[in-house]
Amino acid sequence: MTGDTGKPGEKEIEAGRAMILGVPVSCLTMRQAVENVCRAWNGGRAFHVVTANAEMLYRCSKDKVLAEIVKAADLVTADGAGVVLASRILGSPAPQRVAGFDLMVACLKEAARSSVPVYFLGSHPQVLQAAIANAGEYFPGLNVAGSHHGYFRDEEDEDILGEIRLLKPSLLFVAMGVPKQEKWIFRHKEKLPPGAVIGVGGSFDVLAGKARRAPLWMQRAGLEWLYRFLKEPSRVGRIAVLPLFLAAVLLQALFGVRS
Repeated sequence: MTGDTGKPGEKEIEAGRAMILGVPVSCLTMRQAVENVCRAWNGGRAFHVVTANAEMLYRCSKDKVLAEIVKAADLVTADGAGVVLASRILGSPAPQRVAGFDLMVACLKEAARSSVPVYFLGSHPQVLQAAIANAGEYFPGLNVAGSHHGYFRDEEDEDILGEIRLLKPSLLFVAMGVPKQEKWIFRHKEKLPPGAVIGVGGSFDVLAGKARRAPLWMQRAGLEWLYRFLKEPSRVGRIAVLPLFLAAVLLQALFGVRS
């Protein structure tokens, strides 16, 4: 797989979509998602990728601004077992989970292979630098065009955008958390250089080694949420969204109700 696959500027490899609480989620494999990103490297505009987990989709049902941003994205992946389960309940099954961290790693691998310039935006300065250092170690030849931490004021946006336009990364990772990263990308999309722009949440923390993912068997069993809760009990409020999300999906499946 290389960055020259497909036709430049084409929106997305043909795939089904699951309408989950009013938001279209693409039913793609990880390979297909990465191919979409590779195609965007040669496109003529910024290609916004959203990795949507259950918490984000439930938030969309309450936050209409976020919902419109996600609807306008060029690609929305099923990030999480809950989203895959919802797609199956609604009769448009996603073939597999396409988690933000996994997508980031797969795209870094392809970027290193093709010498595609990459820009990292977000996270704490020390975490950011550790993430970049590890990325360079894991993916020899990675072309890191530039980076900026996520602790900046709104009035600094233009300076950061100016640097990104000057460096022209074909792959831009934005790690500011939901919904801040989605709103930042949407607000500045027309000013960003052509290429793929992916919101990756806390993925820099994992890449830096600050946070650990669940064991592979728990990921495959759809229990990563449980691992996160056991490691960080303070996440109980976020975990509590999962049953609310599934209840809303069941209402949609049974009665066409989105709440």
